[in-house]
Amino acid sequence: MYEVESFQTEVLVIGGGLSGCMAAIKAREENVEVLVLESGNTYRSGNAGSGVDHLYSYVPPVHETIGYTKAQMKKDMEQVAMFQFGIGYREIIDRFVETSFERIVSLEKYGIKMRFDDSHLKDGFRLIPQFHSTPTSIHFEGRDIKIKLTEEMKRLGVKIFNHANVVKIMTADNGEAVGAIAVSTREDKIIVVEAKKTIIATSGGLGRLVQPVNNTSNGFDKASVPNCGFGITLAMNAGAEVTNLEFVFNNHGMGFLGYEFCVGAPGGSWWPAGRAVDSEGNVIVERAVDYDINETNYREKYIEQIKKYHSQKKKMQAMLREGKQIYLDLSEATDEEIDYIKWCFEHEGKCWLYLRNMEYDKVDLRNVRIPFVVNKKISVHGESTGVLVNERCEATIPNLYAAGNAMGAGGQMVAPGAIVFGWEAGMQAGQAATQMGAIPKKSEKQIAEVIEIAEKYRCNRNGERWQDMEKALQSIIQNMVTLPFQEDKIQDASIMVDMLKKTDLYAENAHEVSRCFEVRSLIESAEAIFKAIGLRKENFGTFAKVGNPDIPVDAERDENGVLTGTRIYGLYMSKDGELLFREHIPNGN
Repeated sequence: MYEVESFQTEVLVIGGGLSGCMAAIKAREENVEVLVLESGNTYRSGNAGSGVDHLYSYVPPVHETIGYTKAQMKKDMEQVAMFQFGIGYREIIDRFVETSFERIVSLEKYGIKMRFDDSHLKDGFRLIPQFHSTPTSIHFEGRDIKIKLTEEMKRLGVKIFNHANVVKIMTADNGEAVGAIAVSTREDKIIVVEAKKTIIATSGGLGRLVQPVNNTSNGFDKASVPNCGFGITLAMNAGAEVTNLEFVFNNHGMGFLGYEFCVGAPGGSWWPAGRAVDSEGNVIVERAVDYDINETNYREKYIEQIKKYHSQKKKMQAMLREGKQIYLDLSEATDEEIDYIKWCFEHEGKCWLYLRNMEYDKVDLRNVRIPFVVNKKISVHGESTGVLVNERCEATIPNLYAAGNAMGAGGQMVAPGAIVFGWEAGMQAGQAATQMGAIPKKSEKQIAEVIEIAEKYRCNRNGERWQDMEKALQSIIQNMVTLPFQEDKIQDASIMVDMLKKTDLYAENAHEVSRCFEVRSLIESAEAIFKAIGLRKENFGTFAKVGNPDIPVDAERDENGVLTGTRIYGLYMSKDGELLFREHIPNGN
């Protein structure tokens, strides 16, 4: 029998990754009680658990000097997020640009080094070009960012419950969120938290769903335990809308076998010395130049460099598709540039082990050439996929917020978005909680439902193992996620997913019970994805349905330039268990 432990708090944060830590810290700074539920351990959990070395931001001390305005960065970000196809809300991008510097630089007070004496930029920042027309990515020492944020949460008095996997958002009769229910991954225990405000900050990624499809780049796609879609299904099942939940086809991602790294400009782990060469040593993609801010036309030089990079990158992609071999080459790198690359690797999580392996084998980066491959990938977490929120991180049901990778309609802002909107969600939830009266009462019915499911997993020895169910679901994805998405194919896939949903599961222990709930989330995510594909009729942005996914259909606009033909769909679960949707046309995008 499952033991139930109940707690009350003013702000509940689901997930202790980068956005969850920031949300908890900022809510606690609003002088409210905060509790974090984390399925792993906040010291190393989440996609930044092993480190991150760059966070892009508007940096006034630098950008105001060179004439790069916030309006220009907003325009850059709209292009990065594919907002020209109407898949998100411009207000979210505006909020990011307006607040990013203060929030990202605030990491310094938690002991994270962000400024360096050897920088030629004002205030000691190291900026590299990466996503925008001007260098905006701050290089910093983020290897232990999660450790330091966890220590800050503890110092502030945030209550942290590790190894607690949240499986349900509790809701009241009026539809508002009133807390959450988690299962322990270590013992037969249910953790119930009643809360005034609830923040979903657990990953919206679905790497486990598409893992077999991406067997050349599993390391990059993070097909790990947390990527089971709880950031999506928790909100959806509570009646909140999720949006842009569709498959993304990337048939030209370049990298090394097992990893996907950028080369040369506009940034990335090998910046600035990395270049691409063919088998004869001919340069296909030139190395980058780190221009001094005092040089004439500093910004214009970077814009021209990035344009050249994108042109050369297309040539490289074409050569790889033709079967020609291309290599990463660092033969002309200086000692200082090699040291800089290693410093980046030391702090960027996906590169840390790569660096350790090279050091173990005594690899001199200037004497080796690392072959590139074309990684054909399918993912679910595309631009703006997640819980439909506004610029204040508020979801479409009362008292529920979303931050970081769980956010939808705001562009895929990864680590910088986790910091900026973790702060936003925590601040908004904390301030709103102080205006509320008593903590809402928990739902005994919903608690009983979770206990019933968990105990059924433990008792049903004729049920399927979670591993077998996950493989069966992955097999459906592997065979059915191909273009074009015809109506009969979508229907067939939906029928097969529904059959899995009705199949009983069996778990021998608490750890496997948690895994069963994760597979349940994966199945519910797949159900919603095929529903979303069936609603849309055209290609737009990174979402493809017919024809070549690399050739999007132009969005329809009226005489004022406002989108008229492209809609995003907010999927949510009705109280009767029916998957419904609402249509949205983002205004002004």
